[in-house]
Amino acid sequence: MKTNNFLNTMNSILAVLMMTLIFTACSSDDDGVAPPDAENPVEEFTDIEFIFTNIEDPEDETRGIWEDEDGFGPGEPVIIQHPEFKANTTYRLTFIMENRLVTPVEDVTEDILDEDDEHQMFFEFSESLFSDPEGIGNIQDRDGPINYQDFDDNGLPLGLETLWTTGEVQENASFRAVLGHQPGVKSETSTWDSGDIDWDITFTINVTE
Repeated sequence: MKTNNFLNTMNSILAVLMMTLIFTACSSDDDGVAPPDAENPVEEFTDIEFIFTNIEDPEDETRGIWEDEDGFGPGEPVIIQHPEFKANTTYRLTFIMENRLVTPVEDVTEDILDEDDEHQMFFEFSESLFSDPEGIGNIQDRDGPINYQDFDDNGLPLGLETLWTTGEVQENASFRAVLGHQPGVKSETSTWDSGDIDWDITFTINVTE
């Protein structure tokens, strides 16, 4: 009798648990709440070119070239070419960003444009490198001036097009750019490390006559 009572008790407990699971599953299906979206991944880049074009002479340009042959793989990215500036010259900076691990080659710049409300370029540079913008950029100081020429639908800067006026002759200055990946967090006060970082590249700059 004791054995039968024990079995009956266990069967009752199992029955209650099964009913609870069924009820929970049905409630989950019927409550109208969609499952969470997959996390928005950062883009993959293998080749990035910084194109500085003299606004007074479109045929005069200098490029910074960065390469990461295996993308997210273990290989380290390398700088193929550092840009060279002329003193007291205004340049327009644009970019070519590609993923060459896929066929056809993916123009990642287009993806950034499509998701402009989720991205922003931030910059840092040697204090005397430019006469406009002055300062050292907006990485250490979020409010540091940058001459953004493109903006998202919310009026916030993107940074795929910017203007830079060099200062006097100098050697071994630095120019750093960071592409922030900021879905859901981009705002007037978000900083270079809000959200994730797509890439972070620093060039050494010489300014000549």
